[in-house]
Amino acid sequence: MIFVMGATGHIGSKIVSHLLANGQQVRCLARHYPNSAELSGAELIEGDANSVATVTDCMRHCSAVFTMIPPNMKATEPRYYQNKIGEVIAEAVEESGVTKVVNLSSIGANLESGTGIVLGLHDQEERLNALPGVDIVHLRPTFFMENILSGIPSMVAMNRYFGTIPGDIPVDMVATQDIAARAAFLLMNPTFKSHNVEYLLGERTLTFSEAIQELGEIVERPDLEYVAVPESEMRNYLIGAGISADSADAMNELSRAASNGTLQATVSRDKLNTTATSIEEFGRTTFKTAYMAEMERSRARQHQSLSSSPDMHP
Repeated sequence: MIFVMGATGHIGSKIVSHLLANGQQVRCLARHYPNSAELSGAELIEGDANSVATVTDCMRHCSAVFTMIPPNMKATEPRYYQNKIGEVIAEAVEESGVTKVVNLSSIGANLESGTGIVLGLHDQEERLNALPGVDIVHLRPTFFMENILSGIPSMVAMNRYFGTIPGDIPVDMVATQDIAARAAFLLMNPTFKSHNVEYLLGERTLTFSEAIQELGEIVERPDLEYVAVPESEMRNYLIGAGISADSADAMNELSRAASNGTLQATVSRDKLNTTATSIEEFGRTTFKTAYMAEMERSRARQHQSLSSSPDMHP
């Protein structure tokens, strides 16, 4: 049996699919399973990831577990929130007796300051490494390509994608399917010993301007543009979108670490940390599907607006 946390998310759901396709027994934990059909074949447990007893029960008798701290962008004091969940995970690992852990971390998790939302993942790596007799692989992926999907409404409405990282700064971007593939392999082949770190940096290094231009070509919007905005403007936008002020500040701090080269300085690209999915492949599949769906929603809203307008004819 393999236990997967976050099985309803971008990465966890793909891990489960990989494992099931390879004949593995899989156990998942979530508060709700809105698309349970996608996890058909797995043991689905509804419960609270804040409960040591629940997480411990899920981990018992498992050959390996995938752990992650679920993101909560509405949390005030995000590092406190991350540490609270992290402590539950660590205690459950210890009490369950599981000895093989694949932990989702992040690029920059080796740094003790200046990385905003990643600081809680730094704490979690140290917390798990302190557990006696547990073999661990910390996966440190870079910026998720899927993060770009949140900017599709502005791309459709204004032909622009907004961020705070300057458009000419080199940034590594990885598809979540590549993270999931590596995690699934490690979970099925838990031969790793001691404490290990693996970086996942995507197919090649790009700037945001280059990435958005490539995506624009794929959806026949060659004038699609990346626009860098001040941190204050991004902060106001994020808070308006429902993200807590503390989380918005932490996200801006992480972007600042990418902008000034702090993150890139922590790792060098090589064959081992270079993954398969290119920005073009991501664009032709995940991005194009999401972009066209937003286009349809935009047309529907425009049609509804016109239909509901009062008749102005005499």
